[in-house]
Amino acid sequence: MRLPLLLISLPLLALLTDVYLFRRHLRHAPRWLKVLWWSLTGVVLVAVFLAVLFQVKFRGTIDINVAMWAFYAFFLVYMPKWFYAILSLFDYLPRLWHKHRSRWGHIVGSALALFVAASILYGAFYARQHPVYNERTISFDRLPEGFDGYRIVQFSDLHIETLGSAGRYLPEWVDRINSLHPDLIVFTGDLVNRQGGELPPFMDELSRLSATDGVYSVLGNHDYGDYYHWTSPADQAKTLQKLIADEGHMGWHMLNNRSVYLHRGNDSIALIGVENWGMPPFPQYGRLNEAYPARNDSTFKILLSHNPLHWRHEVIPRTNIDLTLSGHTHAMQLKLGWKGFEYSLAEPMYPEWSGLYVAPDGHHKLYVNEGIGCVFLPIRIGARPEITIITLKKDS
Repeated sequence: MRLPLLLISLPLLALLTDVYLFRRHLRHAPRWLKVLWWSLTGVVLVAVFLAVLFQVKFRGTIDINVAMWAFYAFFLVYMPKWFYAILSLFDYLPRLWHKHRSRWGHIVGSALALFVAASILYGAFYARQHPVYNERTISFDRLPEGFDGYRIVQFSDLHIETLGSAGRYLPEWVDRINSLHPDLIVFTGDLVNRQGGELPPFMDELSRLSATDGVYSVLGNHDYGDYYHWTSPADQAKTLQKLIADEGHMGWHMLNNRSVYLHRGNDSIALIGVENWGMPPFPQYGRLNEAYPARNDSTFKILLSHNPLHWRHEVIPRTNIDLTLSGHTHAMQLKLGWKGFEYSLAEPMYPEWSGLYVAPDGHHKLYVNEGIGCVFLPIRIGARPEITIITLKKDS
């Protein structure tokens, strides 16, 4: 239901915007300029319609990047127009008092439209390709002495099919992570975008990741192939098993509803991983009881769970897990911030959508990584790809 509504509403809004702008600025323009205006409108709208139509009809059989860049072109053209159109409408307010039309809306709208266009270009051709390396120190009173200063590198949501030209930076990202000499590397899901066959071209690079205690990963909602058109359920299951095997061939340790112990001298902590646990329509394959039955024992515990909603709905009320590491939200690939204030469109859906969160009891802590790859649009504005370096600290 959402997709047909999107297919109707976006082109209609775009067409109405172009009619308004044409009447305001091009009614008396030369004929060639009018033809060019409506030709460009037609090309963009038809391209987006065909991209979506082909994705729906031939789901999984054509390159998703074609549709993503078609949508990108649409928003690059129309988002600045929408901002300009809204502000320029205020120019007509003085006419309510029989005065001449103002030009302030036109001036401010033009400036804002240029800023929006520049931001969209920056988000696709620079920010998307250059991660931020966020260092976080998180303190715990239950942390064993042997793990004081323990360093974890977390990355998430590669959506490897969608990397496109950003994929050429993967060796640089791997080198940078290895240069940090972490004790542990964790990946919190969505390695692929639609199906496991995307991974093999990138396996050699990802297998170079190295940490003292190894690389551990869990599955995200995209890893199961639920957004791909399969000839049979058996093919889907077979591809998922191959993805899991390929991660093993890279030297990664999959924690699919299981746990391991990490040791430093006589001290140990539990590293727990669950399959994807999400609220509908996302599937709930995660089984915390299976992964670590003694959920409230005295062991210090770290949980890898792709969807941060798991922390709020199951981890806090039912366990004493000290630290949960998640991804999934991407901060909607759009984050606005000013002097410590941050907002994203992810916030209405995910109360915990980016960064560090501490439960009211002061015990349960969650870190949400904003991920590296993209979905829907190949763009990141204010929410650059993130690689997190977490240092565990013994609270004195």
